[in-house]
Amino acid sequence: METVSDEPKVNAGDALDALAKTAGLSVYEGDGMPTVTIAEDLNETAKRLGEIVSRLDLYELNEDLVYFDFRGACKVMTPKVFCTWINDHVLMAKVYDKKSGDARPGMLGIDQAAVILSSQNFRRGVRGIKAVNHVRLPVIREDGALEKLPDGYDEETETFTVPGGIDYPSDISIEAAKVGFGRVDGDFPFADERGLAVQRAAMLAVFCKHLPGGGGLRPGFLWLGNKPGCGKSVLAKACLYPVLGSASVAKMKAKEDLDKELEAFCRAGVPYIFLDNVYGGLSSSSLDQLLTSETSTGRALGGHALFEAENRALVLVTGNRLELNEDAARRFLIVDLFETGEPDERKYSIRLDDQLMKSDEWRAEQLGRMWAIVRHWHSKGMPKAGKVLPTYERFSETLGGIVVAAGYEEPFQRAEIPDAISPEKSEFNELLSEVLKEMDGMVEKDFTIDDLTRLARAAELFVGKVGTVAEGVKLTIKEDGLIGEERSFAEDKGYLDRRRRTSVGKLFAAYVGQVFKVNGRVVEFGDRPQSRKSTYTVTVQGHGQ
Repeated sequence: METVSDEPKVNAGDALDALAKTAGLSVYEGDGMPTVTIAEDLNETAKRLGEIVSRLDLYELNEDLVYFDFRGACKVMTPKVFCTWINDHVLMAKVYDKKSGDARPGMLGIDQAAVILSSQNFRRGVRGIKAVNHVRLPVIREDGALEKLPDGYDEETETFTVPGGIDYPSDISIEAAKVGFGRVDGDFPFADERGLAVQRAAMLAVFCKHLPGGGGLRPGFLWLGNKPGCGKSVLAKACLYPVLGSASVAKMKAKEDLDKELEAFCRAGVPYIFLDNVYGGLSSSSLDQLLTSETSTGRALGGHALFEAENRALVLVTGNRLELNEDAARRFLIVDLFETGEPDERKYSIRLDDQLMKSDEWRAEQLGRMWAIVRHWHSKGMPKAGKVLPTYERFSETLGGIVVAAGYEEPFQRAEIPDAISPEKSEFNELLSEVLKEMDGMVEKDFTIDDLTRLARAAELFVGKVGTVAEGVKLTIKEDGLIGEERSFAEDKGYLDRRRRTSVGKLFAAYVGQVFKVNGRVVEFGDRPQSRKSTYTVTVQGHGQ
């Protein structure tokens, strides 16, 4: 009858005997697994596991121990999972055969696993990871070579690339890459070349996170549009899908809830935070901290322990008539979209939607184009950007250099966009668009408050201040003394009652002397002659650059 013992046989070999006496580690040649004894003193077991854990796919991410499941998903290691997971990598010996000295497999209990996972002797051997990738991203090695990160763990960058990710071409020319990008987003209504350059920088931001400065502080990216449906959300998603395969939207919550959510995102090491269709203001101290500090400190949920996590998430925001304070305006790169027609009538060479952007084929094409742009920059000697954004100098130098080397504008120059500061300016910009239609090619024309009010009502702008067309028709009937059938044919002439005239006069007066870019033209809302206090001169100066 075969017998077993809690102790290994003493004469089973000098190496095995020495290891067994210290509840130690035995590493077999070839396909064998290392053997670790489940000792009565679990600290000894933790020490031995700590000596080999650097060869296992267990890592530390923001103070959590994580592993990758069979789908390639990053999961937090729990004692319950560890009990069986470790047996796939290590022979956990509970007893040894007295005659042969062979280890008999055992299994850790959940309580034992919890002790080992908490042991500093075990955790000091665990490798840390700063990022998890699902495609092979570019990296500049210490010798200056440009490479794609290998599958699995890369010690130099402390990253883990999940095997089996999308393969993408490495031989696309820079010319073909630019043409390909143009087919993807060339039909969107970018207000200027600077906005297109910012779009390219946003597309490359996640792809280039392992290049110099790519993993440090990064500004947020903001897509603004003058009309719903002009493509803000689609363009933002197009920056995420190629590398990440997802573009999930986070909710813009109230202050306290937003603080908790952003802290959770930081601790989880998420690669991006996407706030879509934000209205009103973009003012959040937590969001500011995310964009200006390399680490976040918070209290773990359900306890009193504090944690510190690195801020690695790229922040993307879209909005219409979004109000930004000066700090927010400095922390975001802005893609300004200006739709002159009806968004639903715009024709696209490629109709981008989530289904297309999730597809492996589309993602591989975009990744190949990004690699071509980075490779071209590397071949040029990795030039730095001519303009950088304060606080984000290292990121600006690299990403700006890549974008400019490809032949685009400098992306890190501040956008001069009137509607980027207040919702009223956005509406006034739209009002000027109606004014230009009224001018019908004229270079200069005078408009009264009534003229501007009539146009505003027809376009449903400043409704709270100028009222509606129906209200304007009633005032026309009253002021012009219309009777009988004349009332049925009355049209709004822009009349205002005394109370509203004062308010609207102040509204328009705030923009006197300012210059706007409207439909590609520079328009000045000029000074008023003193003799005509309610008349404004609108002058078209030329075409915007």
